[in-house]
Amino acid sequence: MSSLLVADSKLQMSWQTDLLLKKRKNGLPLGFKNLGNTCYLNAVLQCLTYTPPLANFCLQLQHSAFCESLAQQDKKSDCPFCLLEKRIVRSLSVDLTLDTPGKIIGGLKIFAEHFRLGRQEDAHEFLRYVIDACHTTCLRLKKLQQQRHKLVSNGRGDGFSGSSVVKEIFGGALQSQVKCLACGNESNKVDEIMDISIDVLTSNSLKEAFQNFFKPETLDGNNKYKCESCK
Repeated sequence: MSSLLVADSKLQMSWQTDLLLKKRKNGLPLGFKNLGNTCYLNAVLQCLTYTPPLANFCLQLQHSAFCESLAQQDKKSDCPFCLLEKRIVRSLSVDLTLDTPGKIIGGLKIFAEHFRLGRQEDAHEFLRYVIDACHTTCLRLKKLQQQRHKLVSNGRGDGFSGSSVVKEIFGGALQSQVKCLACGNESNKVDEIMDISIDVLTSNSLKEAFQNFFKPETLDGNNKYKCESCK
């Protein structure tokens, strides 16, 4: 069960100074070369590299240790999370000012099959593909682990959980509420999310962008709902 402990260890939400070189903690990030319309990819990698819980997790090689011990004979292609982990570790370790994320660029289709090298792509779309690919990989490994554990324990095992370290870091829940202005009846809906799209162009700060996102909206015209309570 040691691999399970590695996979589900508690996340460190702040920077762990014993893992991160002082130069990278206090200095400039490692720069990435633009290899022809790869700025979207570089921007996403920089954001992920400086997400503390993900960086701490990768610097301890927690995914690759779990992946290699469990899926040696089951891996049919490169693992997207292993590629990301190696990239983050290198970015926070090498004593360089400029580097090329060659492994990520070479494995672009592992994250997003329809992306083409040399073509302009959307950074947010690529971020979603990277997060989804790593989350799916974690779930596959967890399911594989549970299947092997059941064989050892003669079919007895816990139910499958859809959680992963990726979901713990980036996942959340968004509750939306529709309130009838006539009778006050409230209808609530909760959706699991991995990100929120906010309008930064018309906002002066991230806080203001979030405030605008959660600001109540009065529904009128064709957008009106029919209240289930008062009709």
